[in-house]
Amino acid sequence: MFLPCTVFCRNPLVLASYDTDFLRNAPAFLAYFDNCRAKSIHVFLQLGWEHETPKNSEPFAVAVKDILSKCDRLRVTVLANSENEVRVLSALGLRAVFCNQNAFVDESRYPIRHVKKSYDAIYIARLTPFKRHFLAEKVPSIRLVGDFAWLEHEKPYAHDIISNRLKHAEWTPHVRAGDIPGEIAKAHCGLCLSKEEGAMFVSIEYLLSGVPIVNTANIGGRDALFPDFAVKTVPDDPEAVAEAVREFVENAPPPEKIRAATLEIIQAHREVFRGLLNDAMAPKEYPASRKLPHKLFLRCSGLPWQILKYQLIRPRGL
Repeated sequence: MFLPCTVFCRNPLVLASYDTDFLRNAPAFLAYFDNCRAKSIHVFLQLGWEHETPKNSEPFAVAVKDILSKCDRLRVTVLANSENEVRVLSALGLRAVFCNQNAFVDESRYPIRHVKKSYDAIYIARLTPFKRHFLAEKVPSIRLVGDFAWLEHEKPYAHDIISNRLKHAEWTPHVRAGDIPGEIAKAHCGLCLSKEEGAMFVSIEYLLSGVPIVNTANIGGRDALFPDFAVKTVPDDPEAVAEAVREFVENAPPPEKIRAATLEIIQAHREVFRGLLNDAMAPKEYPASRKLPHKLFLRCSGLPWQILKYQLIRPRGL
């Protein structure tokens, strides 16, 4: 068994994990912590979903405090995706720092590709109700990438989107990760239409690929790394979405400008995390010359097993 985390230092023990992964495996993590020889333990938690509302933030705070009470050496820092999440979680007694997860996407995986535009917009998203694909039904030419689960609420939604509301779209359930930048490049803009989510990795993939975004108001932190000139945030209305798409089709910012501005914002968040890492690892230090791993190696597909095996904790006696 391997616990879902990335280890940055063994002594002191410094690791990163997703909130739900850490909480779901709390007994195994605590068992490992009890047996390890590290003088101190520091866990950085990323948030996979919004923690701005009480329904998510309050039970999360209770669960983290319960784990902290069971290990004197343990310290937890929440990497919040929005400034409001910092305020909410801090008020609940947690240590939270504004450090958006999208900053850890490796930009080398999303190069700008100058190809002929084939679509007005692209939406890379699972076919599930919270993604609100129906807001794009007035966009004349659209590319959809994303599958759906055979769940009671997803199957009929997916059927309605593909067969009715967006039947004019070109839909592909799965695209290889390495082919995603090429798909993004074929569109004039990318869509981000959910109202409640996490930071939404694909939003930063659009921008790093040099494609602007048509966005709706949301909670969860995806807006945190958006350059103002590269995004149009519109009301929850199909006509408004279609109009914003049309404007980008007619006059989109230069791809290189979008990417450069995004990287400048990203770099500030990466430096925040490097500072947090160095404080937690002291007197050791994360090498300044070493890149931070793609998505901090969390929930990544296609990584060599040797890297994962080296990076993950193996609890004793489990």
